[in-house]
Amino acid sequence: MGKVFSTSINCDASISGCLDCTVRKAGYIFQLQDNLDNLERELKKLTETANDVLIKVTVAEQQGMKRLQRVQGWLSSVQDVETKAGKLIQQSRGEVKQLCVGGFCSKNCKSSYKFGEEVFKTLRIVETLKGEGDFKEVAQTAPENPVDERPTTPTIVGLQSIFDKVWRCLHRRTSWNYWHIRDGRGG
Repeated sequence: MGKVFSTSINCDASISGCLDCTVRKAGYIFQLQDNLDNLERELKKLTETANDVLIKVTVAEQQGMKRLQRVQGWLSSVQDVETKAGKLIQQSRGEVKQLCVGGFCSKNCKSSYKFGEEVFKTLRIVETLKGEGDFKEVAQTAPENPVDERPTTPTIVGLQSIFDKVWRCLHRRTSWNYWHIRDGRGG
């Protein structure tokens, strides 16, 4: 008899991976409205936190303190994500109109997927920044000036002899005028 050759391929892992990827990507579309609502809510909280930090920084700077670099970096990141999230929220009206079947499908899946992914990533950034905004210190005292300033007497370097000659001439001329005016000769 001949030898029998048998092969068995397990497709469960491959199919499961593909389904998982597809479901995750479809989730950006399915959960678009929820993610937009969460983004608006979390962005509002982040803005309030940033305003509180900015008030602390302003008070500290009025007291002569200097803003910490990590606080400045955080405030810059907040400003960037506020701009990005604001644009996404404005664009959302058009994207949500493309959804059909109760938000489970889109007339333009590729566009809705990319938009939903961007909303989801921005939401995560907003949540992360909100968590990082609890600063114990926002500023530190400015370092003292390490250079001692000493008053100096004004000196005319190299011109002292010329200054003395001019002074003597003026003094003589003034004396000469004084005597001529006193004697009635005029000046």
